[in-house]
This record gives sequence, structure tokens and C-alpha cells, in this order.
Amino acid sequence: TVTLTQRTDLLRFLKQACSSSPLLSQQSPPISTSSSIPVPQSKCQIYVLGNPSADLDSIISAIIYSYFATRVVSSASTDASSSPSSSRNGGKEKSILRQYIPLIYLPDVHAGKELARLRPEFVTALRLAVGWDRRGRGGGGGGGGGGGVTDSWEDQKVDDEELGRCVLTTADLKETLMVSWAGPRKGREKEMTDKRNDEDTISQNENNSSNPSEEQKSLNVMMVDWNVMPKVPPNGDVRVIEGLSDALPGLHLSIVGCIDHHEDEAFVSRNIPLHPMDPCCIETGIGSCTSLVIRELRAAGLWTDESSSSSYTTTFGMETLTNSSNDPLLRDSKDLSSFHEAQVAKLAMAAILVDTANMTAKGKVSAVDTAAVQFLETKIQAGISAHFRDAKPKCPGSSSGKGNLDWDRQAFYDEIAKAKENSVDNLTVLEVLGRDYKEWTDTLVSKPSASSSGDPTVKFGICCMVKPLSWLVEKCIQESKAATDKPTTKTLLKYLSLFVRQRDIDLVAIMTAFRTEPTREFRRELLIYVLNRGCVPATERFETAAVGELGLEEGIWTSTDADADWIRDPPLSTRAGANGEDEGCYMRVWRQKDVSKSRKQVAPLLRSTLNGGRL
Repeated sequence: TVTLTQRTDLLRFLKQACSSSPLLSQQSPPISTSSSIPVPQSKCQIYVLGNPSADLDSIISAIIYSYFATRVVSSASTDASSSPSSSRNGGKEKSILRQYIPLIYLPDVHAGKELARLRPEFVTALRLAVGWDRRGRGGGGGGGGGGGVTDSWEDQKVDDEELGRCVLTTADLKETLMVSWAGPRKGREKEMTDKRNDEDTISQNENNSSNPSEEQKSLNVMMVDWNVMPKVPPNGDVRVIEGLSDALPGLHLSIVGCIDHHEDEAFVSRNIPLHPMDPCCIETGIGSCTSLVIRELRAAGLWTDESSSSSYTTTFGMETLTNSSNDPLLRDSKDLSSFHEAQVAKLAMAAILVDTANMTAKGKVSAVDTAAVQFLETKIQAGISAHFRDAKPKCPGSSSGKGNLDWDRQAFYDEIAKAKENSVDNLTVLEVLGRDYKEWTDTLVSKPSASSSGDPTVKFGICCMVKPLSWLVEKCIQESKAATDKPTTKTLLKYLSLFVRQRDIDLVAIMTAFRTEPTREFRRELLIYVLNRGCVPATERFETAAVGELGLEEGIWTSTDADADWIRDPPLSTRAGANGEDEGCYMRVWRQKDVSKSRKQVAPLLRSTLNGGRL
């Protein structure tokens, strides 16, 4: 049996999930006083982990799945990730809280100020999603983009740094687990409290043993927006979470499920009999992974068309949260649930709209995306109606007391898209390159017809950025304070070489995606920089194939202006190393005419030319 929890405020859910002590599945939550929900007698934690690029779709997919999948289940329906002692008690069924914790794959970035700086589009989306529930309930309730209803409410917006602290990164988890495994340290509780600046995040590690149990060394992982983990070593069989597994030798990963829209790399089993509580769904051709997450949640009955209207007490993490009818503005429990679901729906909408350019991107919008957006808009409208139906006194800017009941999807999308587009302005060149970055390791085949036996491995990455290459060149020049009157490869090569060497990769590709002004025409560019000469033949094979597959033309746009010149043979498109400098051996730059092809299509094409596979 499964007992669905009543929906709580999104920020409160995130704070509870973030502050829960890791790997304490044996510890029981407080007893609930409600008779309409079984008392959870034990706890099983599952970390919902997005891909290493930590983009908006990846982060939000993890949050949405965690929010709705967290529930109380009976021991009869649990999986093997629960310990035997927590599953049975004298042959009687026990209720178990399956707590799903969203985890952002950022091994070097802690939640808070740095996360807000590096991922402002996520903080913006979260602020717009929960804006209704801030002081005065002004942000986002109306039909606008989600900001305050009037300018006088601007000071009531949630602080971005505070929002950034509402989630957990792999850097945070690594720090917490290292403390947990090592045992208590003097002053650690205070350090963690000061860092989080939230009373709910006080460390609970004081009773931990210095010798972690096998259960404490196990990490249950639900993968979203990716379906394969990197190998260590590159030609080995051990799959790891980079930045976490290497710091915690002995950490055992148990994959309980997967939802993804990338090519299946045969890492996650399609049939996971020991983990029946979570789906394994890998389906290409979907614009946003969040759309797939919504479909799977609905199919499992975890996010229903009707809002949960019961008023029982719910348990999240180690604290009992009561969502009764005490809310001064939303006194009806059904309205309260509608309100909370609308918060989550707006956050989910942000990911889908950004990935599909507000459902206008040709070749990206699928029937699954369309169904998800229709479902979310219904939830959002229900939340708006509930908010204004019960809001007293009258909402600012409203003459009738009903407020603006229109949902302005375009304004909502524009604000998040603007935050994403401007997100790189305050970053360094290396931060720009690493901001939306994915990496692969494969076998390097010199000739497609040759046997791959004994061939070396190749490690490469693809950076995505929302500015043109001309902007990147100018940023390189400004950051290095180089004096030049025209674009040059020298400064760019310096940063590319540094990026490649720091990450110990053989080649890197940069994909740009940007819009012109004022026409907002969508354009793409592609750059490939090779440091390992052994990769040059494969890169040349890629160019041959990609001319037709991606519509490549050599050259770059000079700016984002609609009337900008297209330079077919600028200095940037010269071959690296041709001038004798030891800054790489090959670089090519193209305009990508087929703008419908993103990294999901380019990465498999590049991999196939490197490993000798068929195109």
C-alpha cells in the first residue's frame, strides 16, 4: 500500500530535504497525531541526481520527482534499498517513509551564494514559482512574469542567496558524509549552522560512529536527465559520481531508477525487479526531461489531476509538518493543496519552456511536452484561482479583489530566459566554459574499419553557452587585458588550452545558441579544439559527416545583431598550431544552419566518429 502525503509548501519541502541527515534510514520520524495516515516507523532516503551539466532541466527534474515521490509506503512494497530490519518487525508490515532528496551535480559549488551566482536562471525560476507565498503573497500570483504585483512589493522578493540555500549540491553532500564517516568534530555543528544560516540545518552527526556501517556507505540514487555514470578508471568497470565517490572510498551506489530523454547507453537496467517503487524510462525525442518526469509521476498516480484535499498531518524528513486550515489566506485544504501544487507546476513549467523556447522550437517539442504543459497550466490556473478566491484583503493592483487571473506564460518565460542569457556576464571565461558542460570517455579508433582492440581511450567534453563566439573572444581579451584591435585566436587558444588541460581531456567542443536583436532570430555555432593529435583524423571525419547532418558552414557571426556579417574565413577559423605555437593542434569553427540540433544530437555524432561507429 502507498499513502500519498498532502502537498506542502515547495520551499519548506526543499529545506526539509536539504537539512535531513544523510543515510539515517534506521532513525524513526516523530509520531504523527493524525489517525488518517500510518505512522512512519522507519525511513529510506533516495537521492535524485541530475546530470553533470546541472542545467535547469536537470535541476528541476530532480526537484519535481522528489517532491511528488516522497511518500509513506508499507514494507510489503518497498525495495531492497531498505534494510531488512526496517522492513519487517515480527512478521508485521511497517510503514516506511521514502524520502527523495534532490541533489544537484556540482562537485565544486556549495549551495547558497555561489549557486545563485552560477545558476541565476534556476534561482529566478524558483523565486517566480514560490513568489505567491512570500510576505503579502504578492510575487507571481497575477498574470505577469511572477514578480511583485506592484513595484512597492519588490522588497518582498525572496533573497536569491536564501533560495540558493534551499537545495543540496554534491559538494554539500560530500562535506556532510565526510563528517558523518569521520565522527564528530569540535565546533562542526556551529560551522554547518553558520554556513547554512538556517536553524533547520543544524548538523545531526553528533551521535555518529567514527566507523560508518555498510548501510551508511550505501547511497540510493535515482537518475534524471542522464542514464550513464562515468567510469573509473576510464577503461574500467566501476561507475562513480565524480567529486563524491573519489572523496569517499567505499561508497556504494545503488541505482533505483532512471528517467531520461538522451540516447540509452545501456548502463541502467530497463528491468529493476529489486526496486519496484521507481520507474526506468529512457525515451528520446522529448524536448525536456521534466516532461517525462511529469508523465511518469502521473502514470504512477503520484501527481493526479485532482489536488489532494485531505487535511491530515504529513511527515517530511525528521520533522512533522502540519498543513491544516490555519493559513490566513487559504483556509480550505483543497485550495491549500492547489496553491502548493501550482508552485511546483510553475517550477516545472520553467524547465520545459526554456528547453523548448516556449514551445516554439522546431523539432524539439513532442506530444509528451505538449501534454505536460497543458497539465501544468491547469494546475497553475487552479492555484491562481485558489489564491485570489481566498486572498483578503484585496490584492494590490486589483479593483475587484479577484486580482489578475490570467496566466501569462510568455512573460514568465521571458524573465527566466533573460536570466539565463545574462547568467554568464559575471563569470570568468573558465566558469563560462564549465557552466553547462558534459564529458564522455570512449575508445579512440584511428580508422573506422580497424579493430578497436587495444585502441587508446579518448576523453572529450562539450560546452554549451548562450552567447556567440564573438562574445567569448571579446571576453577572453578583456579578462586577459590583451591589447588588440581585432579578434584573434591567440587569447582564445590560451583559455581553451587551459580548460582542456585542467580537465585532462583530449578535445573540447563549444556549442553556442543565441538570438539576434531585434528580430530574435535563433542561431547556433560550433567550435572544436583538439589538443591530442591522435584525435585529428576522427575530428576530420566528424566534419565530413556533420556538414550534412548539422548544416555546417565555416565561419562565425560577428555579433548578435540581426544584420551582423557572416564571416566565412575569419581569423578564428584557422587551424590551431599552424603558426607553430604549442597551443593545440587543430581548431575548427562553423555556423550551424540546422538550429534544431542540440548537444543531444551532436554528442552521439562526435562519439561515433571517435570510436569508429556507424553514423
